[in-house]
Amino acid sequence: HAPGTMPVDLIAFTGDRRISGSIPLADDRLSDMLNSVPRVVMRGATVLDLVADAVPRTADVTLAIGSIVAVVASGRRGNETRRRRTDLRLARIGLLRFVVTGSLHVPSGAIDPLASNDPAVVLAGRDTLVPLTDATIAFDLGEVVATEQHDTILINRAHATWIDLDDPGSIDSDEIDDLEDRERAYHGALIGDFTGAVSE
Repeated sequence: HAPGTMPVDLIAFTGDRRISGSIPLADDRLSDMLNSVPRVVMRGATVLDLVADAVPRTADVTLAIGSIVAVVASGRRGNETRRRRTDLRLARIGLLRFVVTGSLHVPSGAIDPLASNDPAVVLAGRDTLVPLTDATIAFDLGEVVATEQHDTILINRAHATWIDLDDPGSIDSDEIDDLEDRERAYHGALIGDFTGAVSE
């Protein structure tokens, strides 16, 4: 890889695919880099078609950032001196076929916009890719709902269709379990409309 870069693992979700591989990271932080480039190239990536539920294949993939619905971030959290004080709010965000649940970091005291269920209002003024920490992504894979847990999932706010936020300080592990059950049922209802269009 080029001087000053290091490969970093990446899992990207598009409208109908899960793509895992690595990209050279020149920036301090994966989220910073992804928010500043129009596309990334993943060499020898593993591509899973979520619609056909087919066998994963290996391919070189050029991925436009705008087509990414969610991406799993790994590596460093970034420069400590650039961090601002934030409050955590448990958020569930619908993105096409996916539901992402995790902690949304909001500037301390920024309460008013969070009363909305409109992602454009809640996420206004942020980068295209917004991080949720201690996050879970759920999606239909064939007849089952697959869920994956990751330290940080970046969601593309342009693809967000709905958002639910819980009151601050209301997060506990039992509640998160309840949310995942509710999310699965809600998600199944959401996706039911699309599966009928697939010809046998």
